[in-house]
Amino acid sequence: MKQENTKTSIASVLLIALIGFSSFMVLIFILEFADNYKIITNENQFKKMKVKIDSTNTSSTRSGKSSASSTSTTFYFKKGHLLSPSESKGIILNKTSYQKEINEYMSDHQDSLNIWYLENNTAKFAYEDQKKIDISEEVKNNNNLKIFFLIYILLLSLFLKFKNKFSTV
Repeated sequence: MKQENTKTSIASVLLIALIGFSSFMVLIFILEFADNYKIITNENQFKKMKVKIDSTNTSSTRSGKSSASSTSTTFYFKKGHLLSPSESKGIILNKTSYQKEINEYMSDHQDSLNIWYLENNTAKFAYEDQKKIDISEEVKNNNNLKIFFLIYILLLSLFLKFKNKFSTV
């Protein structure tokens, strides 16, 4: 009887940890969804502007079993606003890096850069000949997030259904 209670306690702790972690990830994804949604809904309000910039390189190194190092550049403009062209690829979210394009543009134009700008806090790299902001990446990421939310809700409801079934046995 005591061994059965211990197994139930361990399973309960693991389930609480799993639900806690997945709920935290959902919160992070909701914030990302809101950022993307802001870009999508305000597509026509973005203004293309040329700004003078400063840049800084950041390096990070991780050692251990799987050591890795990475370098990223952050561009500052207009009293502290920033544009960080870092790339990320994942199962749900993908962000394209414009680092190569920015470096090529800056080699010809020194410290100026074209950006899409909205309300003092949203900036995205703009190509010289680009007339309208490209929101395809944000639309794709939000569609992926919608699918993730549906799967999460489905799995959580199935889990709760079966948890109640097993707890009554």
